[in-house]
Amino acid sequence: MIRFGPAGIPIQCAGSGTIDGVKCCASLGLMAMEMEFVQGVRMKDDSAREICKAAKDSSVSLSSHAPYFVNLCTSDPVKIANSKRHILESSRVTALAGGGITVFHPGFYQKLAPAEAFAKALSVLKEIESELKARNIKIRLGAETVGKKSAFGGLEENIRLSQELDMVEPVIDFAHLHARNDFRIRSQADYQAIFDKLESALGSYVNRFHCHFSEINYSDKGELNHYPLGTNNEPPFRPLMKTLAENGYSGTVICETPMLDMDATVMMKEYLAEMQKRKAE
Repeated sequence: MIRFGPAGIPIQCAGSGTIDGVKCCASLGLMAMEMEFVQGVRMKDDSAREICKAAKDSSVSLSSHAPYFVNLCTSDPVKIANSKRHILESSRVTALAGGGITVFHPGFYQKLAPAEAFAKALSVLKEIESELKARNIKIRLGAETVGKKSAFGGLEENIRLSQELDMVEPVIDFAHLHARNDFRIRSQADYQAIFDKLESALGSYVNRFHCHFSEINYSDKGELNHYPLGTNNEPPFRPLMKTLAENGYSGTVICETPMLDMDATVMMKEYLAEMQKRKAE
């Protein structure tokens, strides 16, 4: 089955804390939530432990998004040190809260050739992996597919990182793939091509995938901003739900539209309807 949830605390949540968000997700029938550490990790350890209990009690699967200030391709040693710290601390707190994956943006090409950017990111991620293993922090690191052509972290690059590293897996942001033109996603066949590529390269990943979804506004340079479902159908969500249902994939869909939990619920209902059709056939 697929778990659906918002990127952050649900809009419909009366409270403002992460525990409130977890409980609200459960009450809405949403079984996932991504904790947004995008401006920095400020969660205390005691709070993380309480969140872990609340998530287990509510059967809500947690993930997190590391701060935006990560660039693994820079030659600046201070920025590399800060990037490592952001990912390590996000991972530590997420694991303490019972989360399974910390998502991060890999970085920017700047003046580097793609191969040079890949080598730099791979080297830093090896150091991060070594540190996590030494501290016995059990978590997956999610390299998110990026939405701008200036950014490092296209689908092929993130698949290669995953093949080279033990703890890294791609996080598929379908809107970013569409805006960056890694894939122009118009139909079910386009989604199927993406999952076929993932299964061919990473095998069982399709049974534990983690992805982001929204519609998107973009230019020739890539992503501009995210849209609610039903705005421009770029990319369309219904063919994705059909692809997930027909193939029996398992994983998590995190909604990044401005409508968060509301649009996550729309996707969940569409997916469940597709699953019901499969059972009736």
